[in-house]
Amino acid sequence: MMPPKDPSAEVELLRATVARYFPIYDIKVTYEAVTMLVNAEAETLDESFEALRKDLRSEGFIPFIKYGGGEHAITIVRRPLFRKRNIQINQILLAGTFLTTTLAGMVLWSSYSNATHFFTLDNLLWGALFFALPLMAILGVHELAHYYASKRHDVEASLPFFIPFIPPFGTMGAFISMRDPMPNRKALVDIGVAGPLGGLAVTIPVAIIGLYLTSLGQPVSGPVGEEGTIAIIIQPLYQLLTYMFPLQEDLPLHPTGFAAWVGFLVTAINLLPAGQLDGGHISRGLLGKNAKYLSYATGAILIVASLFIYSGWLLFALLVVLLGLRHPAPLNDISKPGPRATVLGVLAMIILAVTFVPTPIVSIFPDHSFDMEAEGGLNITALPGEVVDVNIVLNNTGNTDSIVDLSLSGIPGTWRASIFQGDPSNATDKLTVKLDYESSANITVRLIPEGVSSDVTKIYLYADSGDVKESLTLNVTVDA
Repeated sequence: MMPPKDPSAEVELLRATVARYFPIYDIKVTYEAVTMLVNAEAETLDESFEALRKDLRSEGFIPFIKYGGGEHAITIVRRPLFRKRNIQINQILLAGTFLTTTLAGMVLWSSYSNATHFFTLDNLLWGALFFALPLMAILGVHELAHYYASKRHDVEASLPFFIPFIPPFGTMGAFISMRDPMPNRKALVDIGVAGPLGGLAVTIPVAIIGLYLTSLGQPVSGPVGEEGTIAIIIQPLYQLLTYMFPLQEDLPLHPTGFAAWVGFLVTAINLLPAGQLDGGHISRGLLGKNAKYLSYATGAILIVASLFIYSGWLLFALLVVLLGLRHPAPLNDISKPGPRATVLGVLAMIILAVTFVPTPIVSIFPDHSFDMEAEGGLNITALPGEVVDVNIVLNNTGNTDSIVDLSLSGIPGTWRASIFQGDPSNATDKLTVKLDYESSANITVRLIPEGVSSDVTKIYLYADSGDVKESLTLNVTVDA
């Protein structure tokens, strides 16, 4: 065990190191930190402080520089000790996430291919190939781009940690752990934008492949079940890529295409300018302390959107709040990020605009809509005692199978009236008709009027599918 260092020697070491880059005119020493008041030139501050940061880091210290009251103050604290990184955890999470995304891919592929059995080797292989691998490539490159951008700025970071989850996604994404504070605002922008750019560089070709595979599929059509279903909304950039492979109506999206959709969604969410998200890093780098107001506004917008647009935004609002709406300041919060960072920030905003949709997932509920029409028209002329058959066509205009109940009203007491479908011997005063998805049904209203009247008799046909009610008015004139 090494003996503790002499505090006075440590202070002298820090003073000598800082003095190599900044003239010192005062030193304050406390138990937690050493603060030195220095003279700093704006033109060389960024470069000098970055060199100082690297020197002190090798000695186990972290410097902060602040400006206030006309003075520049450099505060130095001990760098926290981290355990030696064990990449076995990364490897276990990687393997676990590959398993869960493969299971999610099995679900997607079995549904896409209309497989009769779920747990098959084919479904396992195609689920891994068509969904798990492309999705993990998108997430992995996103995080590795952060990792290498951190290395370029001499910021220690961990390898990606993947988060396994249940289908339909099979993962909650991935993240890297930053072992050092952000050195300056330029690094905030560079590291923040690297992930979305890296992920997008993989997502776009995955989307093109997914659209190509989708274009090879066959249109499907079928009723929505009583439990309903969900649908995804394609992002603007994804929609633009569909011009490369024009798609027919009712083409189911290939699992690889769905992986790309998830990739665009992840890109948009990460670029939201709030807290510790990538967009939060970028806005903090560009706007400095004022970025907190944009972060608060983003959190509020997500909460309002969850109430009126898409309830799923509440989860992300809570995540942003839990991670912290206020972004920590970099070690050097004085130096401006520069024009290159501004260009990257504008690029990030453009990417957010073309990958964001207010409602990424919509619920589709069963629609029992239908319409009715009388083939011979609604105005009828008959003789007393004459049998009049009126053919009515029911058309299912909804998205699912329906049951329609029909009944007549307004029948004079001396008249006879009934409804039947097909065989007249089944005529009744009320009728229930099964109206399948995208189908039609013919029913007959049989009227036998009595007496002569100069007035038009109105006969009402009511139809009720449970959710939708329709009616027809038959205008009957009885002549002698």
